[in-house]
Amino acid sequence: MKHLILILIFLVVGCTSLKNTDDSGPNTEIYVGIKNGNLIYQGRITEASNNAIFSLFNDAEFKPRRLVISTNGGEIGAGIDLGRWVKHNKLDVEVEGVCASSCANYVFPAANTKYLRKDSILIWHGSAWQSNWHVDQEQRETFNTYISLIRKKETDFYADIRVDNLLTTYGQSKANFWDYLLNFFGKETVGYDYSLADLQKFGLANIVLLDEEWDWRKYRPDRANLVKRIKVGDDYEFELNRFEI
Repeated sequence: MKHLILILIFLVVGCTSLKNTDDSGPNTEIYVGIKNGNLIYQGRITEASNNAIFSLFNDAEFKPRRLVISTNGGEIGAGIDLGRWVKHNKLDVEVEGVCASSCANYVFPAANTKYLRKDSILIWHGSAWQSNWHVDQEQRETFNTYISLIRKKETDFYADIRVDNLLTTYGQSKANFWDYLLNFFGKETVGYDYSLADLQKFGLANIVLLDEEWDWRKYRPDRANLVKRIKVGDDYEFELNRFEI
């Protein structure tokens, strides 16, 4: 049990810390509620927050159609559960502030319509299928059992929403010497993002720009160097169930 707890804590943060992307506003506190007819989800994605938003939706006389979210992510299973719920209820998702890690992996892609503001930050940095997990030898057996289950869950999820699950790890495969050099000098990036055109290649459709532009680096220059823009190569071909157990 001790090992399982340690692994679950590790899976929350994945391969990279996202502490430097915290907003000074809504993402510093946990809040789940309904405002102006929209569902609001702020703070880490957890089972408790998921259950709260599910209950609010179920109890609402007039069902909200949009989830407004700002989060640095959370445990993989909780992220997939939230994404599945968004898909099942055909909800739209609007990114307020930042949508990173499990939010970018599972919640944003599952939305019916995906809304971005001019300064909305999307950050990917790996998933259950990443190859560079660092696990102590004594925890390896328990980790392998857990990761096999969560990889199956993730693969089924992406097949259901018709998105190539390479989305979450493609940027890791494009790391180069300059990335390692920057990391050596303490200028570590916390993840990567893609252009709108490249997101569509992975299967992310129906993206709407609320301000008729999406150029968050211009509006949030203090975070611009933390997220690497990854270009999808011409040799890329869309594929479902790319990773399977």
